[in-house]
Amino acid sequence: MLNFFLFFVAIYFILFSYPTVAKDTEPTIKYEVGKPYKIKGKWYYPSNNFDYKEIGIVSVNLEKRDKKTQNGEIFSNKEILAKHKTLALPTIVRVTNLVNGYSINIRINDRGPRNNFRILELSKRAAKYLKIKDRGLVEIKIVEDLTLQEQNLLNNKYSDVNLEKDIALGKEVVKTENLLNKNEQESKKKDKVVSKDSKIKKKLKINLKKTRVSPYYLKINITKFKNFEDASNLKKKLKPINNKILISLGLLNGQKYYKVTTVPIKTLDEAEKILRIIQKKGFNNAKLFIERKKR
Repeated sequence: MLNFFLFFVAIYFILFSYPTVAKDTEPTIKYEVGKPYKIKGKWYYPSNNFDYKEIGIVSVNLEKRDKKTQNGEIFSNKEILAKHKTLALPTIVRVTNLVNGYSINIRINDRGPRNNFRILELSKRAAKYLKIKDRGLVEIKIVEDLTLQEQNLLNNKYSDVNLEKDIALGKEVVKTENLLNKNEQESKKKDKVVSKDSKIKKKLKINLKKTRVSPYYLKINITKFKNFEDASNLKKKLKPINNKILISLGLLNGQKYYKVTTVPIKTLDEAEKILRIIQKKGFNNAKLFIERKKR
């Protein structure tokens, strides 16, 4: 009788406890903003910023192993993903290579890069679509319709919803006919291959496009002052690069100010070198920007 009772208790424990254990061990994807943190002396403040837009240098991730991210996803070089220092995880952004005009939607699901002079770290596959080998100059914009849906999920407290399934991740679509000079039959074959792959890995709609890039000057925006004397004194203090500093007059809400920038920079190597010098002088918010050339 005792043996029969113990057997019943064991069966009861297995039947009613196993689902709970299984549920606890399943990976869960969550919406993550995160707390402020520091990289080499510079603070970063994560936020859910739907107006985010930035121009800067990106690098390419070289790690061979996949890595679990803060919000429960996986960062893999085989997927179209990226790392960003402050945007909420996950966030979908539109990334445009300012050198060749290629642009795609990319899912940000991890923190990085661990470099104060670069704004984004691409997976190898994302970099391949943008035709970036090791680093490049890009423009990043939020894809609002996708991130707003994620925000709605968060507000409605649907914490158990699988974001990978329900947000922005349908079949992968690549508009090859606008990008490659191939006949219609070859285009269709490529589309079929991409579509088959997407069924297995659940890709986001990357919407690959190529647009014409207008000529531009690459500069660094350092700071601005209300009077010319302060701007001139700063230029003198930046001795290693004072021959590359430019002071210009501007207007903001009817008030004049003196903008301190660099002269046009030719290469990304030079841009990073100058950024490093400027930040060492205490101007951590200095950023790259582009000024369109007049035709």
